[in-house]
Amino acid sequence: MPLYEFRCPDCGPFDLRCDMQDAADTAPCPSCTQPAQRRYSVGVGRPPAGALRDAGRADRARLDRARSGEPLVTGPPSGRRLPRAGGHRH
Repeated sequence: MPLYEFRCPDCGPFDLRCDMQDAADTAPCPSCTQPAQRRYSVGVGRPPAGALRDAGRADRARLDRARSGEPLVTGPPSGRRLPRAGGHRH
């Protein structure tokens, strides 16, 4: 269900979650029940949540590249190297 922003002349902005077919240009303010005008703005998407909430710009860019299908390999592997074993172990 989409989230719509309204602005009451007395109480200020508030958000209202409703179906698209039920969204109107006005809605009653939850505090004073006065008619509030719907605010139209450009959506920027969801705020980061979960594991990426505190991620940096580089981590978010890497995730965006992964979602777009762009290759993620940007250099040699990093991290701890595993010890070399002398021969195969099965």
